[in-house]
Amino acid sequence: MKKGLAIMLLVFMMLTAAHGQEPAMDKIHFVSESWDGITNEDGTGFCWELYRKVYEPVGIEMAFEIVPYARSVRMVQDKQADAAAGVYKDEFDKALFSDWHYLSDIVLVVFKKGKVDKWNGEESLDGNIGWMRGYAFDEYLKKDVKFYETDTRETALKMLAKDRLDFFIDTEAELEAALKEGTANADDIQIETLLKLNVYLAFAETDRGRRLMGIYDDRMAELTASGELKPLYEKWGLTYPF
Repeated sequence: MKKGLAIMLLVFMMLTAAHGQEPAMDKIHFVSESWDGITNEDGTGFCWELYRKVYEPVGIEMAFEIVPYARSVRMVQDKQADAAAGVYKDEFDKALFSDWHYLSDIVLVVFKKGKVDKWNGEESLDGNIGWMRGYAFDEYLKKDVKFYETDTRETALKMLAKDRLDFFIDTEAELEAALKEGTANADDIQIETLLKLNVYLAFAETDRGRRLMGIYDDRMAELTASGELKPLYEKWGLTYPF
């Protein structure tokens, strides 16, 4: 009987200790859309290098998964991933957003020539407006707009050519890459700058996510103060945002 009680006590103590112990913080799982030169599928790119600089020196290995942007958001909201790359501040709910940004996005709008007599910023937006699924540009526009989400940029540009969309909004790098594919005739379209938005990380709304976010913000402060990040931006031809 005493032996049985002793075993039960030992098991209880082990379970209590395990419950109080923080989970191992030796890996971080990122999710992201594939952006050329930023989050390449082969593990190269500015962001992957940046995140390694942030986490590997403190003993945390980086793992990543390439998924469509909208899915990356859902995975963080559903706590299926630790962090989503390339998001805007407070873009969606059920997530934690870092204090430190690491890039600034120029957001462009493309439309047919003649559609607008004189461009006047977002006040000129009217009719059917499109952007990529999951991109919440409406959160950053002062004007209420009727918008449609598309799954590919090729589809959006074809809709624009057929007057099914009046305007298409996208980030500078992605729109320019799509236009190089020849989907739209450059002589028929006009491109204007619409917004400038800082880019952040979104973390899962968990204790683990809070700790990983805290590490990210602390390390970014250290790396910018030391000047270690400048060569990384230069390597990838990016503007240093600090």
